[in-house]
Formats: sequence, structure tokens, C-alpha cells
Amino acid sequence: MNVSAPREIFILATLVLLPQLTACASWWGSESDSVRRAVIAHELDDSGMQVDDLVIRLSPREFRADFGHDSRIVWLVSNTIERPYREREYFRLRDPERSYLFIQDVRYDESHSAATVTVVIGLVEQNPTTKDIALRKKASEWEVVSETRVR
Repeated sequence: MNVSAPREIFILATLVLLPQLTACASWWGSESDSVRRAVIAHELDDSGMQVDDLVIRLSPREFRADFGHDSRIVWLVSNTIERPYREREYFRLRDPERSYLFIQDVRYDESHSAATVTVVIGLVEQNPTTKDIALRKKASEWEVVSETRVR
């Protein structure tokens, strides 16, 4: 019996699983979650607005954090290719009597000290409003610096 075979299997398994474990570890304390929390605080806490659904766009490897706010959280998880189909299906089937805040992709600048997030606010019996929210990282916290209505 070859004694090194179990060791080689262990090393091979470690090499195969290490990237997945590293990706899992990056889910917790995600920078994108901190940006999303700042956007939610700006849109809901600062304005006093309440929505029925908090809709979050995620990539397949992102963690589903609890953002609270007494809203139902809807995770739209998909890769870039699937995204248009899944999101179109969700919005086609969603209850029009439920308001929502849809937080889309977090886009960072090169230095990772500024970010922009597109949000859509859908209130009952009103046309949805789309905005770009610009944020800047100050110390370890993200703060909203501006918002621009897109449509």
C-alpha cells in the first residue's frame, strides 16, 4: 500500500476546495453589503419610507445578508447571462399591490473608495423611479454623497 496516496488525495482536495472556501469566506462582511446597507439607510431610514419588498440583485457567489426593515427580502441571484430573464420573470409575476426598493449592482471606482448603485423604487399605483446613488467611503463607513434621477 502506498502511504503517500492519502496525503496526495488530501493535497489535491485542498487545492480544489481552497478557491471555493476563500469565496465563501469573502461573503461575510462583504464590502458590497456595507454599500447596500448605506443605500437602504438613505432610501428608507432617512426618508421614513417603508416598502413591502426589498429586492436585492446578487451574483451567484454573494452571501444573502439580512437587511431587515420589516420588508420581505427578495434575492434575485443570477449570472450576467441569466439576469435579464430571471428579473423580467420576477417583475412580471410580482404582486402589483406591493411596493419595492430594487437595489441593483454595486459599481466601484478604481480605488474602491467610491461606488455607485442603481436603485428602482416602485410604489403602489405610481410609475417606478430609477436613481443612481453615489457613495464615498469615509474611514470604514460608506456614505451617500449624491443621487441622480435616471427616469
